[in-house]
Amino acid sequence: MNLKLKIAIIVIGFIHVSIAIARKSTDGVAHHRLVRLHTILITSTAMLSASYYIWKRVNFAITKLFKTLKSENELPIANSNESESDFAMNTLLPSPNPVGNRRLRLICFQDIAQALMMLFLFLSHIAMFFYYIFLGPEPNVIAITSLSFIAAYAHILIFLLIADVLFYSTKLIHSKVAPNSVHTYLKENRCYHILLALILGFIFMFAGLYTTHTDPIVRSASIPMKRFQSNSGNVSIALLSDVHIGPSVGRTRIAKIVELTNALKPDIIAIAGDLADGLVRDFHGAAEPLCNLKAPGGVYFATGNHEYMHGNVTEWFWFLENCNITVLHNLNKHITVNGQKLCVAGADDLYALRSNVPGHGMDLRKALGTCNSDSTNILLAHQPNAAKIVLSDSELSKKVNLILSGHTHGGQMYPFVPIVHLANAFVRGQYYDKSTDTYVYVSAGVNYFGPPIKMFGSCEIIFITMTQ
Repeated sequence: MNLKLKIAIIVIGFIHVSIAIARKSTDGVAHHRLVRLHTILITSTAMLSASYYIWKRVNFAITKLFKTLKSENELPIANSNESESDFAMNTLLPSPNPVGNRRLRLICFQDIAQALMMLFLFLSHIAMFFYYIFLGPEPNVIAITSLSFIAAYAHILIFLLIADVLFYSTKLIHSKVAPNSVHTYLKENRCYHILLALILGFIFMFAGLYTTHTDPIVRSASIPMKRFQSNSGNVSIALLSDVHIGPSVGRTRIAKIVELTNALKPDIIAIAGDLADGLVRDFHGAAEPLCNLKAPGGVYFATGNHEYMHGNVTEWFWFLENCNITVLHNLNKHITVNGQKLCVAGADDLYALRSNVPGHGMDLRKALGTCNSDSTNILLAHQPNAAKIVLSDSELSKKVNLILSGHTHGGQMYPFVPIVHLANAFVRGQYYDKSTDTYVYVSAGVNYFGPPIKMFGSCEIIFITMTQ
């Protein structure tokens, strides 16, 4: 291990220890901001090894590709019958020495390719710091670029790993098969497969950008409610989840979501957590269009995990209440809509207890306390695993007819879909638990967290019609 590497390890270790000590000596918002910062630094440290791996692979491909191009381009010149002056006229940088010029251009392009790769890795590493700087009502261009690169980075890393798994697994059996085996092909074309992984990473990034820069889709669902009065009408709910106001979601996007939601003319609007990724002072301008949400039965909000991870949840409560949005902080509200009796309840997120915010923590019994069997009871619970807790409790499950959740983002990006399925009891869409006669609807979210990248069709506003 060389001296520079030892010094770097010591410096990184010192920074992590210092922040860990500072975390122990703070509480409240200051504590949570330090936790966020430390998480970002831990992630960046872990990314160093991944970035080294990506750089080694891509630099190998770039170097080999340009070396091949240089040798291929010099050979025709030596064997050509055309004069040097004729050849020079056909080059991008004409001169009396076309061979030297061609080599110069290739070297120059190689340097540019390597410099661009270094810039890409650098911007990927600093992406999460934009949760602290350049904050305002609209996303900053540099922040959007850097956060988008995180998505490309993740896809490139996965595709490179797949390419390496194929390369080394075929190498193990290469000696046992014919010389013209798959491994021979992979070895001869390895630089092209590495560059293909790079290209695919950016293709997925641009496809995801297209999804998040077009309007959210409206996904409709019809759910029968056995407690509905036959002589009264249906009730509609617009479900918004995972709004994630922050460095990549600004005022224009929120205003469009509000416009689309109001156009549905729902009887009730439910915001099922993860409203914002920061403080009111930084994002109040972006959040102001939420004050224009209108529904005759009211607009309701229950917390998600990000309210506790990224800001002062109490300040957001004040902001929402000033917007005439009812905050269901382990509370419920009885309303009558279209002749149907409803109890709309909301529980704090599962993460709230671990956040050490005084007075916060999921209390399902309190949230559903006054919801009775003579009304149709709707619960806002951000994480689908909270829905599983309700359904597995014989007392609680009797009180709930419909649970509205989000949190999963449907995976957000394709590589994360298997992880989301493993981590959550419900992932996306409508579910029915026959044993408790309870419906669960999990939204993939109207927006995204971090990188403004999402799978096709997964930015959604859910429009639920509760029928007799």
